[in-house]
Amino acid sequence: MPHKKHDDTFYTLDNSAIFMAAIAGASGPFVFRFYGELDAPIVVPALQDAVDALYPRFPYFFVRLRSGVFWHYLDPVTKPPRVEKELRYPCATMPPGADRPAVRIFAYGRRIAVEFHHVITDGAGAIAFMRALTVEYLRRIGIGTDVKDLILTEAGIKHPREPVESEEAEDGYNKYFRPTATVPDKTGQAFTIPGSRMFIAYRETLGSMEVQQILAVAKSFKVSLTEFLTAAYIDVLQDMYEALPRREQRRAKKIISVQVPVNLRKIYPSKSLRNFFLFVAPHIDVRLGHWTFEEILRRVHHQMQLGLEEKELVRQLKRNVGGERNPFGKIVFLPIKTLVLRIINATIGVGAYSGSLSNVGIVELPEPFSSHVIRYSFIPSRARTTGANVGVLTWQNRLYINIGSMVRNTDFERRFFSKISSFGIDVFIISSHDEGDVNL
Repeated sequence: MPHKKHDDTFYTLDNSAIFMAAIAGASGPFVFRFYGELDAPIVVPALQDAVDALYPRFPYFFVRLRSGVFWHYLDPVTKPPRVEKELRYPCATMPPGADRPAVRIFAYGRRIAVEFHHVITDGAGAIAFMRALTVEYLRRIGIGTDVKDLILTEAGIKHPREPVESEEAEDGYNKYFRPTATVPDKTGQAFTIPGSRMFIAYRETLGSMEVQQILAVAKSFKVSLTEFLTAAYIDVLQDMYEALPRREQRRAKKIISVQVPVNLRKIYPSKSLRNFFLFVAPHIDVRLGHWTFEEILRRVHHQMQLGLEEKELVRQLKRNVGGERNPFGKIVFLPIKTLVLRIINATIGVGAYSGSLSNVGIVELPEPFSSHVIRYSFIPSRARTTGANVGVLTWQNRLYINIGSMVRNTDFERRFFSKISSFGIDVFIISSHDEGDVNL
């Protein structure tokens, strides 16, 4: 929620943002990207007009991260950001500056790209902004100017001609916190993709396929799309573990665990456009022997179903929000808090997961806007420890799977898309490190 600070509004960080603000760095800046590929080159002045129009509509996004005595906070910038030229590598650390918000907008060819620091929002909030920006831009180049605002509202699209709803900036974590819940069990350290990491570069590999084709395969196993993809992810990591020389196998961690974000808005009634998600972490233990794909799939399915139970999610809320509400923690100076959170992250945080797979679901626009968007895509945050993370979304009749990787070799991407292709799914690959496209 917004607060007052010397006659200015500021926003406290939600629970997820508190943690990410403390541990963000060059190797894991917590910056993710959504982009839309349109059917014509982007007119930058029109895009800038659209950004300017949306600036007062999304006040909780046009903010910068500041440090106080005891807590970080989000301070609104005084003017809309300028549309920027494309970066060489996506999802880099956000640059500092008095009017450099935690959201950046880029234009390149036919592409509109928006990068978000995770302290301000999650995938659901980012999609809300991306849809609004696409519509406002297209209206400014003469497309859909006769579409009534009521149609946009009914389609769930935010626009500058409506007031800001206070619920959009609420902290859902604190709203649904239960102090009587128990905390979840601790997990062990996880196996990660072998191979050296790139220092600055971040490779994007995008795979596209017919959504009905892959849904039919998932349905044949009686699992959801996300469960099928997560099982494929774990199976590929198991293959990579088993391909290691015997000496490296002995040294490697034995748990393969994939973080799967859960959109809590589907469980709790919330209009928040800030962070409101938790994780389920399906996993296997390779010390038990080789797992067949069917065994992995059954395990992932049941672990996901258990993890999605409301009572199980409340345990995560207890662990996360409980620390924030600790009276002693409130009076500890920010540098000490930051140090403690970084130690916690190093011991039971990033090291507990082999990677992440985030399926943000279906992105939709009403006509005539949707006819001018070729595709949307989502690039997850970079993370040097895990090496690669996977972002998934559906646009029209296509599923887009984007692997963002800091690993120098491309073994994981090749194995992952080949695994999906092995089920008879036609996968079309668009890779940032190759010339042209590839069919699997």
